[in-house]
Amino acid sequence: MKTDPRLKSIAQLAGEAREWIKPRVVPTPLQPVPRELVAAGPDRLLLKLENQQISGSFKARGAAHFMARLVAEHDPAGVLTYSSGNHGRAVSEVASAMGIAALVVAPDSIDPVKAGAIIEAGAELVQVGPTTDERKLRAEQIAAERGWVIVPPFDHEWIISGQGTLVLELIEQLGGAPDHLWVPVGGGGLSAGCAATAAIEMPECTVHTVEPEGSAALARSLASDQRLHLEETRSEADGLLPLTVGELNWQLLRAAGVEPHQICEEQLISTLRILQQDCGIGAEPSGACSSAPLLASPPGTVLAGGTHVAVVSGGNVSPQRLDRLLSR
Repeated sequence: MKTDPRLKSIAQLAGEAREWIKPRVVPTPLQPVPRELVAAGPDRLLLKLENQQISGSFKARGAAHFMARLVAEHDPAGVLTYSSGNHGRAVSEVASAMGIAALVVAPDSIDPVKAGAIIEAGAELVQVGPTTDERKLRAEQIAAERGWVIVPPFDHEWIISGQGTLVLELIEQLGGAPDHLWVPVGGGGLSAGCAATAAIEMPECTVHTVEPEGSAALARSLASDQRLHLEETRSEADGLLPLTVGELNWQLLRAAGVEPHQICEEQLISTLRILQQDCGIGAEPSGACSSAPLLASPPGTVLAGGTHVAVVSGGNVSPQRLDRLLSR
């Protein structure tokens, strides 16, 4: 299945994307985790710190790639997107740097840090209900009214391949491939981009996807062998709450043969605490998700050996919210 032409296409685009995004992103570091904090099995665990990326999350990669290609082909009057926050911030900041008007449709519950960054970048902020479907519908209405271009949050090959540049950067940093790569899943942009690129560039690596139990659209879809649309999603991982995985994302993740995992909220908060207090890593709740099976596993858990890399996908969280979560 890993020879699926769609995987090869995304991996090729990821290679091209590195040049497109170079002016707008930075290489993010790998930080080793002390052995005593890691579950039994792995020889070592490294964290890929996308919380130190421009815009505070991996979303800068996909947004920069989409916007660069868009401007090369068109002269948009403006761009807009729908986002829980991180993608909106990334699009807003790239658009500002390019001198393009921007608007973000976000939930009423958006973290104040994310909302503030969007406004500071000069974008309009429109707040609606809590679901991705509501945000998407409102964004489509505004786009039709203004003639602006929508920058999709995850279901587009430019976005997916932009996120896949993380894998190419990782291979260079390690001087080879890890044995295991752990990525969070929301709409599937990061996970699909990494899984597709990994399938071609480091095929012996197992890609693990991690979702909160209350928002496990991918795991449930893989178990039923069909792309599901959930009725609701709930988790403190506010960046991982889409009701469904994107269509192209689903096709890629299924073809890549990822290994799905689900975590409970207690694991999520425990991992956030370990990252913040023991490792000195400024993760947001969504950013803590992928390392939870390695740092907050049930007693007696034994994982595979070798080198493991988990992606800390973002770090945009208000001090007040962080204090509330860590005091649980």
